[in-house]
Amino acid sequence: MSRRLDDRYELLDELPHVTGGRLFRARDLAFDEIVGVKQLGPNCGLEPVPRQQLENTIRHLQCLPHRNLSRVYDFDAQTGLIVQEWVQGISLLDLLRRRRELAVGEALLLLSTLPATLDFLAREAVPIPRPLLGKLYVEFAGDSGAESLAGTPLDSWPTFCLKLNPLSLRGLITDATCDDNSSTVVVDPRQPTEIQEGYGPRELALLLYELLGGRIREVDNRRYSPLSSLREAGNAVLRRELLAMPHADCASFWRDLLNAHADTNRIPSPAKEETVAPIRQYHIPEEFLSCARPGTVLNLEPTNSHVLPVHLTAGPRFTVGRSAAMADFVTRILPENDTNDARTNRLSRVHAVLEIHDRQITLRDGNGNGPSLNGSVLDGQPLTPNHPTVLPQRGRLTLGEEFALDVIPLAAAETPEWQIDNLDAWTGPGEKAVPVPYRALVCRPADGHATTRHGAWLFADVGFAMDAAGRMVWDTRGRGRSPATFHYYRGCFWLRNDSLAEPVLVGRETVLGRGEILPLAPGQTLRIGSELFAVRIE
Repeated sequence: MSRRLDDRYELLDELPHVTGGRLFRARDLAFDEIVGVKQLGPNCGLEPVPRQQLENTIRHLQCLPHRNLSRVYDFDAQTGLIVQEWVQGISLLDLLRRRRELAVGEALLLLSTLPATLDFLAREAVPIPRPLLGKLYVEFAGDSGAESLAGTPLDSWPTFCLKLNPLSLRGLITDATCDDNSSTVVVDPRQPTEIQEGYGPRELALLLYELLGGRIREVDNRRYSPLSSLREAGNAVLRRELLAMPHADCASFWRDLLNAHADTNRIPSPAKEETVAPIRQYHIPEEFLSCARPGTVLNLEPTNSHVLPVHLTAGPRFTVGRSAAMADFVTRILPENDTNDARTNRLSRVHAVLEIHDRQITLRDGNGNGPSLNGSVLDGQPLTPNHPTVLPQRGRLTLGEEFALDVIPLAAAETPEWQIDNLDAWTGPGEKAVPVPYRALVCRPADGHATTRHGAWLFADVGFAMDAAGRMVWDTRGRGRSPATFHYYRGCFWLRNDSLAEPVLVGRETVLGRGEILPLAPGQTLRIGSELFAVRIE
Protein backbone atom coordinates (compact mmCIF):
# COMPACT_ATOMS: atom_id res chain seq x y z
CA MET A 1 0.00 0.00 0.00
CA SER A 2 1.34 3.43 -0.93
CA ARG A 3 2.02 6.06 1.70
CA ARG A 4 2.83 9.76 1.65
CA LEU A 5 5.79 11.78 2.82
CA ASP A 6 4.89 15.30 4.02
CA ASP A 7 1.91 15.46 1.62
CA ARG A 8 4.41 15.79 -1.25
CA TYR A 9 5.60 12.33 -2.26
CA GLU A 10 3.54 9.18 -2.67
CA LEU A 11 5.78 6.13 -2.22
CA LEU A 12 4.76 3.60 -4.85
CA ASP A 13 7.18 0.70 -4.48
CA GLU A 14 10.57 -0.03 -2.95
CA LEU A 15 13.54 -1.24 -4.92
CA PRO A 16 15.23 -4.31 -3.43
CA HIS A 17 18.95 -4.81 -2.78
CA VAL A 18 19.80 -1.11 -2.45
CA THR A 19 22.87 -0.12 -0.44
CA GLY A 20 23.08 3.12 1.51
CA GLY A 21 19.46 3.34 2.66
CA ARG A 22 16.06 2.57 1.13
CA LEU A 23 15.12 3.63 -2.40
CA PHE A 24 11.52 4.14 -3.49
CA ARG A 25 9.87 4.91 -6.78
CA ALA A 26 7.54 7.73 -5.85
CA ARG A 27 5.12 10.23 -7.34
CA ASP A 28 5.71 13.92 -6.77
CA LEU A 29 2.13 14.99 -6.06
CA ALA A 30 2.87 18.65 -6.75
CA PHE A 31 4.27 18.19 -10.26
CA ASP A 32 2.70 14.81 -11.06
CA GLU A 33 5.95 13.14 -12.06
CA ILE A 34 7.79 10.00 -10.99
CA VAL A 35 10.89 10.59 -8.85
CA GLY A 36 13.31 8.52 -6.83
CA VAL A 37 13.17 8.98 -3.05
CA LYS A 38 16.07 7.66 -1.01
CA GLN A 39 15.79 7.47 2.77
CA LEU A 40 19.09 7.46 4.65
CA GLY A 41 17.59 7.84 8.13
CA PRO A 42 17.91 10.68 10.69
CA ASN A 43 21.04 12.77 10.08
CA CYS A 44 21.87 10.27 7.32
CA GLY A 45 23.31 7.94 9.97
CA LEU A 46 26.45 10.08 9.96
CA GLU A 47 28.61 12.01 12.36
CA PRO A 48 28.71 15.81 11.77
CA VAL A 49 31.89 15.87 9.64
CA PRO A 50 30.94 13.17 7.09
CA ARG A 51 27.39 14.49 7.07
CA GLN A 52 28.71 17.92 6.06
CA GLN A 53 30.83 16.25 3.38
CA LEU A 54 27.70 14.57 2.02
CA GLU A 55 25.84 17.90 2.00
CA ASN A 56 28.71 19.55 0.14
CA THR A 57 28.79 16.70 -2.34
CA ILE A 58 25.10 16.85 -3.15
CA ARG A 59 25.07 20.65 -3.42
CA HIS A 60 28.04 20.37 -5.77
CA LEU A 61 26.19 17.85 -7.92
CA GLN A 62 23.11 20.09 -7.99
CA CYS A 63 25.27 22.77 -9.61
CA LEU A 64 26.17 20.59 -12.61
CA PRO A 65 23.80 21.47 -15.48
CA HIS A 66 24.38 18.53 -17.83
CA ARG A 67 21.60 16.85 -19.80
CA ASN A 68 23.19 13.40 -19.43
CA LEU A 69 23.40 13.53 -15.63
CA SER A 70 20.36 12.58 -13.57
CA ARG A 71 19.33 15.52 -11.38
CA VAL A 72 19.34 15.68 -7.61
CA TYR A 73 16.23 17.72 -6.83
CA ASP A 74 16.28 17.96 -3.06
CA PHE A 75 18.22 16.87 0.01
CA ASP A 76 17.34 17.19 3.69
CA ALA A 77 20.29 16.21 5.87
CA GLN A 78 18.26 16.16 9.08
CA THR A 79 15.74 13.63 7.83
CA GLY A 80 18.18 11.94 5.46
CA LEU A 81 15.89 12.34 2.45
CA ILE A 82 17.25 12.58 -1.11
CA VAL A 83 14.90 13.21 -4.05
CA GLN A 84 16.32 12.46 -7.50
CA GLU A 85 15.20 12.35 -11.10
CA TRP A 86 13.72 8.97 -12.00
CA VAL A 87 14.88 7.79 -15.42
CA GLN A 88 11.98 6.18 -17.29
CA GLY A 89 13.82 3.44 -19.10
CA ILE A 90 16.21 0.58 -18.48
CA SER A 91 19.60 0.33 -16.78
CA LEU A 92 22.63 -0.86 -18.73
CA LEU A 93 23.03 -3.57 -16.12
CA ASP A 94 19.57 -4.95 -16.92
CA LEU A 95 20.20 -4.55 -20.64
CA LEU A 96 23.41 -6.57 -20.42
CA ARG A 97 21.72 -9.29 -18.38
CA ARG A 98 19.11 -9.69 -21.12
CA ARG A 99 21.42 -9.41 -24.11
CA ARG A 100 24.55 -11.09 -22.66
CA GLU A 101 26.64 -8.89 -24.94
CA LEU A 102 26.16 -6.18 -27.56
CA ALA A 103 27.39 -5.89 -31.09
CA VAL A 104 30.23 -3.41 -31.41
CA GLY A 105 28.17 -0.98 -33.49
CA GLU A 106 25.39 -1.03 -30.90
CA ALA A 107 27.81 -0.46 -28.01
CA LEU A 108 29.47 2.49 -29.77
CA LEU A 109 26.08 4.01 -30.52
CA LEU A 110 24.80 3.44 -26.98
CA LEU A 111 27.85 5.04 -25.36
CA SER A 112 28.34 7.83 -27.92
CA THR A 113 27.52 10.63 -25.44
CA LEU A 114 29.28 9.06 -22.46
CA PRO A 115 32.90 10.19 -23.17
CA ALA A 116 31.90 13.87 -23.11
CA THR A 117 29.86 13.29 -19.93
CA LEU A 118 32.79 11.63 -18.13
CA ASP A 119 35.19 14.35 -19.22
CA PHE A 120 32.71 16.92 -17.91
CA LEU A 121 32.78 15.20 -14.50
CA ALA A 122 36.58 15.22 -14.55
CA ARG A 123 36.64 18.98 -15.27
CA GLU A 124 34.26 19.50 -12.34
CA ALA A 125 36.44 17.33 -10.03
CA VAL A 126 33.73 14.68 -9.65
CA PRO A 127 35.04 11.11 -9.82
CA ILE A 128 33.09 8.56 -11.81
CA PRO A 129 30.65 6.59 -9.65
CA ARG A 130 31.49 2.91 -9.32
CA PRO A 131 30.49 0.47 -10.62
CA LEU A 132 29.82 2.48 -13.77
CA LEU A 133 27.61 -0.17 -15.37
CA GLY A 134 25.07 0.06 -12.53
CA LYS A 135 24.94 3.87 -12.68
CA LEU A 136 23.93 4.21 -16.35
CA TYR A 137 20.35 4.26 -17.63
CA VAL A 138 18.74 4.48 -21.05
CA GLU A 139 15.85 6.96 -21.16
CA PHE A 140 13.47 6.55 -24.07
CA ALA A 141 11.42 9.31 -25.64
CA GLY A 142 7.67 9.24 -25.19
CA ASP A 143 5.89 6.21 -23.74
CA SER A 144 8.14 3.57 -25.30
CA GLY A 145 8.14 0.33 -23.34
CA ALA A 146 11.64 -0.44 -22.08
CA GLU A 147 10.75 -4.09 -21.50
CA SER A 148 9.91 -4.74 -25.14
CA LEU A 149 12.81 -2.69 -26.50
CA ALA A 150 15.54 -4.36 -24.44
CA GLY A 151 15.75 -7.38 -26.73
CA THR A 152 15.61 -5.49 -30.05
CA PRO A 153 18.57 -4.04 -32.04
CA LEU A 154 19.47 -0.47 -31.12
CA ASP A 155 18.93 0.81 -34.65
CA SER A 156 15.22 0.04 -34.23
CA TRP A 157 14.94 1.95 -30.94
CA PRO A 158 13.12 5.29 -30.75
CA THR A 159 15.00 8.37 -29.63
CA PHE A 160 16.91 7.65 -26.44
CA CYS A 161 19.28 9.41 -24.05
CA LEU A 162 21.96 7.85 -21.85
CA LYS A 163 21.73 9.14 -18.27
CA LEU A 164 24.41 8.76 -15.58
CA ASN A 165 23.60 8.87 -11.87
CA PRO A 166 26.61 10.81 -10.50
CA LEU A 167 25.89 10.16 -6.80
CA SER A 168 27.56 7.21 -5.06
CA LEU A 169 26.37 6.06 -1.66
CA ARG A 170 27.23 2.70 -0.15
CA GLY A 171 26.98 1.05 3.25
CA LEU A 172 24.28 0.39 5.81
CA ILE A 173 21.89 2.61 7.72
CA THR A 174 21.48 1.98 11.43
CA ASP A 175 18.11 0.38 12.10
CA ALA A 176 16.42 2.27 14.94
CA THR A 177 14.85 -1.00 16.13
CA CYS A 178 18.13 -2.80 16.73
CA ASP A 179 21.45 -2.16 18.43
CA ASP A 180 23.50 -2.18 15.25
CA ASN A 181 25.89 0.79 15.34
CA SER A 182 27.00 0.63 11.72
CA SER A 183 26.57 3.85 9.80
CA THR A 184 26.37 5.03 6.24
CA VAL A 185 29.61 4.93 4.27
CA VAL A 186 29.65 7.81 1.83
CA VAL A 187 31.87 8.01 -1.21
CA ASP A 188 32.55 11.72 -1.62
CA PRO A 189 32.76 12.34 -5.41
CA ARG A 190 34.98 15.38 -4.82
CA GLN A 191 37.84 13.68 -2.97
CA PRO A 192 40.94 14.78 -4.92
CA THR A 193 42.74 11.50 -4.16
CA GLU A 194 40.34 9.69 -6.50
CA ILE A 195 41.03 11.96 -9.46
CA GLN A 196 43.89 10.27 -11.30
CA GLU A 197 45.26 10.51 -14.80
CA GLY A 198 43.49 7.97 -16.99
CA TYR A 199 40.85 7.23 -14.37
CA GLY A 200 37.92 8.13 -16.64
CA PRO A 201 39.19 6.48 -19.84
CA ARG A 202 39.98 3.26 -17.97
CA GLU A 203 36.47 3.07 -16.48
CA LEU A 204 35.00 3.71 -19.93
CA ALA A 205 37.22 0.99 -21.43
CA LEU A 206 36.18 -1.48 -18.72
CA LEU A 207 32.52 -0.71 -19.41
CA LEU A 208 32.91 -1.19 -23.16
CA TYR A 209 34.91 -4.40 -22.62
CA GLU A 210 32.10 -5.82 -20.49
CA LEU A 211 29.34 -4.76 -22.90
CA LEU A 212 31.16 -6.55 -25.74
CA GLY A 213 31.35 -9.79 -23.79
CA GLY A 214 34.76 -9.48 -22.10
CA ARG A 215 35.43 -10.85 -18.64
CA ILE A 216 36.48 -8.16 -16.20
CA ARG A 217 38.34 -10.54 -13.90
CA GLU A 218 40.88 -11.28 -16.67
CA VAL A 219 41.58 -7.56 -17.04
CA ASP A 220 42.04 -7.28 -13.27
CA ASN A 221 44.72 -9.97 -13.48
CA ARG A 222 46.67 -7.92 -16.00
CA ARG A 223 45.50 -10.14 -18.84
CA TYR A 224 43.49 -9.20 -21.89
CA SER A 225 41.45 -11.66 -23.94
CA PRO A 226 40.88 -10.25 -27.44
CA LEU A 227 37.25 -9.64 -28.30
CA SER A 228 35.98 -11.34 -31.41
CA SER A 229 33.68 -8.42 -32.18
CA LEU A 230 36.64 -6.04 -32.46
CA ARG A 231 39.30 -6.26 -35.10
CA GLU A 232 42.98 -6.24 -34.27
CA ALA A 233 43.27 -2.43 -34.26
CA GLY A 234 40.28 -2.04 -31.95
CA ASN A 235 41.58 -4.67 -29.55
CA ALA A 236 44.94 -2.87 -29.56
CA VAL A 237 43.27 0.39 -28.43
CA LEU A 238 41.41 -1.38 -25.61
CA ARG A 239 44.47 -3.37 -24.56
CA ARG A 240 46.57 -0.22 -24.38
CA GLU A 241 43.96 1.58 -22.29
CA LEU A 242 43.46 -1.28 -19.83
CA LEU A 243 47.00 -2.59 -19.46
CA ALA A 244 49.52 -0.06 -20.75
CA MET A 245 49.47 3.72 -21.19
CA PRO A 246 46.07 5.34 -20.52
CA HIS A 247 44.69 8.14 -22.61
CA ALA A 248 44.59 11.66 -21.18
CA ASP A 249 40.80 11.89 -21.43
CA CYS A 250 37.79 9.95 -22.59
CA ALA A 251 37.39 11.94 -25.80
CA SER A 252 40.84 10.97 -27.11
CA PHE A 253 40.32 7.31 -26.17
CA TRP A 254 36.94 7.28 -27.91
CA ARG A 255 38.37 8.96 -31.01
CA ASP A 256 41.15 6.36 -31.30
CA LEU A 257 38.65 3.55 -30.84
CA LEU A 258 36.35 4.87 -33.59
CA ASN A 259 39.29 5.34 -35.94
CA ALA A 260 40.48 1.81 -35.26
CA HIS A 261 37.12 0.18 -35.87
CA ALA A 262 36.78 -0.77 -39.52
CA ASP A 263 32.98 -0.68 -39.43
CA THR A 264 32.63 2.80 -37.98
CA ASN A 265 30.78 4.00 -41.06
CA ARG A 266 28.16 1.32 -40.47
CA ILE A 267 27.35 2.43 -36.92
CA PRO A 268 23.69 3.50 -36.95
CA SER A 269 23.12 7.17 -36.26
CA PRO A 270 21.02 8.03 -33.19
CA ALA A 271 17.64 9.55 -33.90
CA LYS A 272 17.54 13.33 -33.83
CA GLU A 273 15.76 14.83 -30.84
CA GLU A 274 13.20 17.56 -31.33
CA THR A 275 14.87 20.59 -29.74
CA VAL A 276 12.25 23.24 -30.46
CA ALA A 277 9.14 22.87 -28.34
CA PRO A 278 5.89 24.16 -29.84
CA ILE A 279 5.00 27.64 -28.66
CA ARG A 280 1.92 27.59 -26.46
CA GLN A 281 -0.79 30.15 -26.95
CA TYR A 282 -2.45 31.83 -23.94
CA HIS A 283 -5.52 34.00 -23.70
CA ILE A 284 -6.41 36.97 -21.48
CA PRO A 285 -10.03 36.73 -20.31
CA GLU A 286 -11.96 39.57 -21.92
CA GLU A 287 -12.93 41.21 -18.62
CA PHE A 288 -9.23 41.75 -17.80
CA LEU A 289 -8.03 43.32 -21.06
CA SER A 290 -8.12 46.77 -19.43
CA CYS A 291 -6.42 45.48 -16.28
CA ALA A 292 -2.87 46.88 -16.03
CA ARG A 293 -0.85 48.02 -13.04
CA PRO A 294 2.93 48.41 -13.50
CA GLY A 295 5.03 47.85 -10.40
CA THR A 296 8.11 46.13 -9.02
CA VAL A 297 6.70 44.37 -5.93
CA LEU A 298 3.84 41.90 -5.81
CA ASN A 299 2.34 40.81 -2.48
CA LEU A 300 -0.37 38.19 -2.19
CA GLU A 301 -1.84 38.49 1.29
CA PRO A 302 -3.77 35.40 2.49
CA THR A 303 -7.04 35.73 4.33
CA ASN A 304 -6.05 32.72 6.44
CA SER A 305 -3.34 33.68 8.96
CA HIS A 306 -1.93 30.14 8.88
CA VAL A 307 -1.16 30.36 5.14
CA LEU A 308 2.16 31.79 3.94
CA PRO A 309 1.97 35.08 2.02
CA VAL A 310 3.75 35.47 -1.32
CA HIS A 311 6.29 38.25 -1.96
CA LEU A 312 7.78 38.75 -5.42
CA THR A 313 10.12 41.56 -6.32
CA ALA A 314 11.31 42.62 -9.76
CA GLY A 315 13.49 45.46 -8.51
CA PRO A 316 17.25 45.94 -8.98
CA ARG A 317 18.18 44.14 -5.75
CA PHE A 318 17.01 41.35 -3.48
CA THR A 319 17.48 41.53 0.29
CA VAL A 320 17.70 38.82 2.94
CA GLY A 321 17.21 39.44 6.66
CA ARG A 322 14.86 39.22 9.62
CA SER A 323 12.67 42.26 8.90
CA ALA A 324 9.43 41.47 7.05
CA ALA A 325 9.13 45.17 6.15
CA MET A 326 12.69 45.54 4.80
CA ALA A 327 13.79 42.09 3.56
CA ASP A 328 12.44 40.28 0.53
CA PHE A 329 13.28 36.91 2.04
CA VAL A 330 12.59 36.80 5.78
CA THR A 331 14.92 34.77 8.01
CA ARG A 332 13.06 34.61 11.31
CA ILE A 333 13.78 31.49 13.35
CA LEU A 334 10.60 29.61 14.26
CA PRO A 335 8.79 28.61 16.38
CA GLU A 336 8.73 31.84 18.33
CA ASN A 337 10.11 31.43 21.84
CA ASP A 338 12.72 33.16 23.96
CA THR A 339 15.59 31.07 22.61
CA ASN A 340 14.66 31.44 18.96
CA ASP A 341 13.85 35.13 19.35
CA ALA A 342 17.33 35.71 20.78
CA ARG A 343 18.83 33.90 17.78
CA THR A 344 16.70 35.91 15.37
CA ASN A 345 17.83 39.15 17.01
CA ARG A 346 21.43 38.24 16.19
CA LEU A 347 20.48 38.62 12.53
CA SER A 348 20.37 42.03 10.89
CA ARG A 349 17.14 43.50 9.56
CA VAL A 350 18.83 43.25 6.16
CA HIS A 351 21.70 40.81 6.47
CA ALA A 352 22.76 40.28 2.84
CA VAL A 353 22.08 41.99 -0.48
CA LEU A 354 21.88 40.37 -3.93
CA GLU A 355 22.43 42.56 -6.99
CA ILE A 356 23.21 42.27 -10.70
CA HIS A 357 26.71 43.08 -11.92
CA ASP A 358 27.86 42.32 -15.47
CA ARG A 359 24.77 40.17 -16.05
CA GLN A 360 25.56 37.98 -13.03
CA ILE A 361 23.93 37.67 -9.62
CA THR A 362 26.28 38.84 -6.84
CA LEU A 363 26.07 38.93 -3.04
CA ARG A 364 27.33 41.37 -0.45
CA ASP A 365 27.25 41.21 3.32
CA GLY A 366 25.14 43.81 5.14
CA ASN A 367 22.44 46.18 3.94
CA GLY A 368 24.45 47.92 1.24
CA ASN A 369 25.63 50.73 3.54
CA GLY A 370 27.40 48.73 6.24
CA PRO A 371 28.20 45.19 7.42
CA SER A 372 25.73 42.84 9.09
CA LEU A 373 25.71 42.20 12.84
CA ASN A 374 27.74 38.99 12.71
CA GLY A 375 28.71 38.23 9.12
CA SER A 376 27.45 36.03 6.31
CA VAL A 377 29.03 33.15 4.42
CA LEU A 378 28.44 31.74 0.93
CA ASP A 379 29.54 28.11 0.53
CA GLY A 380 32.15 28.49 3.27
CA GLN A 381 33.54 31.81 1.98
CA PRO A 382 32.88 34.98 4.06
CA LEU A 383 31.05 37.77 2.26
CA THR A 384 32.20 41.38 2.53
CA PRO A 385 30.16 44.60 2.36
CA ASN A 386 32.24 46.22 -0.38
CA HIS A 387 33.32 43.46 -2.77
CA PRO A 388 30.49 41.54 -4.48
CA THR A 389 30.80 37.74 -4.71
CA VAL A 390 29.38 36.07 -7.81
CA LEU A 391 26.71 33.45 -7.11
CA PRO A 392 27.43 30.09 -8.81
CA GLN A 393 24.69 27.84 -10.17
CA ARG A 394 23.28 27.67 -6.66
CA GLY A 395 24.75 28.22 -3.19
CA ARG A 396 24.28 27.86 0.55
CA LEU A 397 24.05 31.26 2.27
CA THR A 398 24.57 31.24 6.04
CA LEU A 399 23.76 34.31 8.11
CA GLY A 400 25.78 34.72 11.30
CA GLU A 401 25.88 30.94 11.93
CA GLU A 402 22.18 31.21 12.80
CA PHE A 403 20.20 30.78 9.59
CA ALA A 404 21.07 28.82 6.43
CA LEU A 405 19.26 28.93 3.12
CA ASP A 406 19.82 27.70 -0.41
CA VAL A 407 19.76 30.42 -3.06
CA ILE A 408 18.78 28.92 -6.41
CA PRO A 409 18.98 30.93 -9.65
CA LEU A 410 16.79 29.60 -12.47
CA ALA A 411 18.34 29.99 -15.90
CA ALA A 412 16.39 31.81 -18.59
CA ALA A 413 14.95 29.92 -21.55
CA GLU A 414 16.80 30.54 -24.80
CA THR A 415 13.61 31.15 -26.78
CA PRO A 416 10.11 32.29 -25.82
CA GLU A 417 7.90 29.34 -24.93
CA TRP A 418 4.55 31.11 -24.86
CA GLN A 419 2.56 33.86 -26.53
CA ILE A 420 -0.69 35.70 -25.77
CA ASP A 421 -3.07 35.54 -28.71
CA ASN A 422 -5.03 38.68 -27.76
CA LEU A 423 -2.16 40.77 -26.35
CA ASP A 424 -2.84 43.55 -28.89
CA ALA A 425 -6.18 44.20 -27.17
CA TRP A 426 -4.56 44.63 -23.74
CA THR A 427 -4.23 48.27 -22.66
CA GLY A 428 -1.02 47.89 -20.63
CA PRO A 429 2.59 49.00 -21.28
CA GLY A 430 4.71 48.03 -24.26
CA GLU A 431 7.34 45.32 -24.27
CA LYS A 432 10.46 45.61 -22.09
CA ALA A 433 13.60 43.51 -22.49
CA VAL A 434 14.61 41.03 -19.78
CA PRO A 435 17.82 42.52 -18.30
CA VAL A 436 19.70 39.33 -17.32
CA PRO A 437 19.90 35.67 -18.42
CA TYR A 438 17.80 34.45 -15.49
CA ARG A 439 14.13 33.64 -15.05
CA ALA A 440 14.10 34.05 -11.28
CA LEU A 441 15.96 33.42 -8.04
CA VAL A 442 14.24 31.51 -5.26
CA CYS A 443 15.33 30.86 -1.68
CA ARG A 444 14.74 27.73 0.34
CA PRO A 445 15.55 27.51 4.08
CA ALA A 446 18.01 24.78 5.10
CA ASP A 447 18.80 22.92 8.33
CA GLY A 448 15.13 22.56 9.24
CA HIS A 449 14.32 26.29 9.30
CA ALA A 450 10.72 27.18 8.53
CA THR A 451 9.60 29.58 5.81
CA THR A 452 7.77 32.69 6.96
CA ARG A 453 6.68 33.70 3.46
CA HIS A 454 7.35 32.73 -0.13
CA GLY A 455 9.91 35.13 -1.51
CA ALA A 456 11.44 35.18 -5.01
CA TRP A 457 13.41 37.63 -7.15
CA LEU A 458 11.57 37.72 -10.46
CA PHE A 459 13.30 38.59 -13.74
CA ALA A 460 10.99 36.85 -16.21
CA ASP A 461 8.99 34.01 -14.62
CA VAL A 462 8.93 31.46 -11.82
CA GLY A 463 6.83 28.29 -11.90
CA PHE A 464 5.03 26.71 -8.98
CA ALA A 465 2.69 23.88 -8.05
CA MET A 466 0.49 22.89 -5.11
CA ASP A 467 1.19 19.84 -2.97
CA ALA A 468 -1.48 17.52 -1.58
CA ALA A 469 -1.99 19.86 1.40
CA GLY A 470 -2.55 22.88 -0.87
CA ARG A 471 0.85 24.44 -0.10
CA MET A 472 2.74 26.32 -2.79
CA VAL A 473 5.96 24.71 -4.06
CA TRP A 474 8.42 26.63 -6.26
CA ASP A 475 9.53 24.76 -9.37
CA THR A 476 13.32 24.37 -9.16
CA ARG A 477 13.46 21.11 -11.15
CA GLY A 478 15.01 22.60 -14.27
CA ARG A 479 12.78 20.48 -16.51
CA GLY A 480 9.21 20.19 -17.71
CA ARG A 481 6.43 22.75 -17.64
CA SER A 482 5.12 24.12 -14.36
CA PRO A 483 1.42 23.77 -13.51
CA ALA A 484 1.28 27.55 -12.96
CA THR A 485 3.67 30.47 -13.37
CA PHE A 486 4.12 34.03 -12.14
CA HIS A 487 5.48 36.33 -14.87
CA TYR A 488 7.05 39.76 -14.90
CA TYR A 489 6.18 40.93 -18.39
CA ARG A 490 5.98 44.45 -19.83
CA GLY A 491 6.56 45.91 -16.38
CA CYS A 492 3.54 44.12 -14.87
CA PHE A 493 2.93 40.94 -12.89
CA TRP A 494 0.94 38.12 -14.48
CA LEU A 495 -0.37 34.73 -13.36
CA ARG A 496 -0.60 31.90 -15.88
CA ASN A 497 -2.52 28.65 -15.41
CA ASP A 498 -1.29 25.61 -17.32
CA SER A 499 -2.59 22.63 -15.40
CA LEU A 500 -3.50 23.40 -11.81
CA ALA A 501 -5.75 20.70 -10.38
CA GLU A 502 -8.16 23.42 -9.26
CA PRO A 503 -8.49 26.47 -11.53
CA VAL A 504 -7.58 29.88 -10.19
CA LEU A 505 -10.68 31.80 -9.15
CA VAL A 506 -10.55 35.59 -9.59
CA GLY A 507 -13.01 37.51 -7.49
CA ARG A 508 -16.11 35.53 -6.70
CA GLU A 509 -16.82 33.84 -10.01
CA THR A 510 -14.25 34.37 -12.76
CA VAL A 511 -12.31 31.18 -13.44
CA LEU A 512 -8.80 31.37 -14.87
CA GLY A 513 -8.87 28.07 -16.71
CA ARG A 514 -6.08 26.13 -18.35
CA GLY A 515 -4.37 28.09 -21.08
CA GLU A 516 -5.37 31.48 -19.69
CA ILE A 517 -3.20 34.26 -18.30
CA LEU A 518 -4.19 37.06 -15.93
CA PRO A 519 -2.61 40.53 -15.57
CA LEU A 520 -2.59 41.19 -11.83
CA ALA A 521 -3.82 44.44 -10.30
CA PRO A 522 -4.60 45.77 -6.81
CA GLY A 523 -8.02 44.92 -5.47
CA GLN A 524 -8.18 41.50 -7.07
CA THR A 525 -8.87 38.44 -4.95
CA LEU A 526 -7.32 35.16 -6.08
CA ARG A 527 -8.15 31.68 -4.98
CA ILE A 528 -5.08 29.50 -5.56
CA GLY A 529 -5.70 25.95 -4.43
CA SER A 530 -8.11 26.27 -1.54
CA GLU A 531 -6.80 29.60 -0.19
CA LEU A 532 -7.77 33.21 -0.88
CA PHE A 533 -5.19 35.96 -1.48
CA ALA A 534 -5.57 39.73 -1.83
CA VAL A 535 -3.39 41.30 -4.53
CA ARG A 536 -1.20 44.27 -3.61
CA ILE A 537 1.27 45.86 -6.06
CA GLU A 538 3.85 48.54 -5.34
